[in-house]
Amino acid sequence: MKSVNYTKRNKMNNLAVKLLLVLAVSCPVMASAQQYDKVVSGSQSLANKICATCHGAEGKGNPIVGAPRLAGIEPWYLRNQLHGFRADYRGREKDYTPAYEMQDSVARMSDQEIEDVVAYIATWQGTENAPTISADANRGSQLYLGCAACHGINAEGNEALAAPGLTGKDDWYLFRQLKLFQSGYRGGHPEDQTGQQMRAGMAAIESEQDIEDVLAYINSL
Repeated sequence: MKSVNYTKRNKMNNLAVKLLLVLAVSCPVMASAQQYDKVVSGSQSLANKICATCHGAEGKGNPIVGAPRLAGIEPWYLRNQLHGFRADYRGREKDYTPAYEMQDSVARMSDQEIEDVVAYIATWQGTENAPTISADANRGSQLYLGCAACHGINAEGNEALAAPGLTGKDDWYLFRQLKLFQSGYRGGHPEDQTGQQMRAGMAAIESEQDIEDVLAYINSL
């Protein structure tokens, strides 16, 4: 009788040990999953609070308020621009309200919050908005030759040169930014090295018609 009880006790003890081992292995996994969910939830909340008001749900853009589409923008480029707004060398354009609003939105973000928001925006499905500019793409192809050195032959972008891809981007927003580079309002800050390069690269693009022709060519790619 004692032998039977001893055997039962052994089986119960072994079962308890196995259960403890399972819990020991699974708890870190559960904790990691909960931590991940918390990070994603926090990033989503922050992105919705800071970005969605102007840029729309899942970053589809809103031309009415001058907010470009964020979905599909390279994470490294988006990160650089957010740091630029926070450092006050982006958003200094005269009478350009969206830029001031961006500065105000990013001013209190930490490095980690920027990383979290960029990572969350990278999960948004990129979509292409319809072109708004129609001009001479053939002439634009010649003007674009000066842009290709940094942005690539097919406007695919080059991270090593901090040059974003241009295809599939909102042409009305690109038009506005090229005008700002052309006027000197963007790219004039000494810390904005890539902006200064863009200003130098605008030498061959002298008029609004030049800008429209270049963008018509980019739209054709």
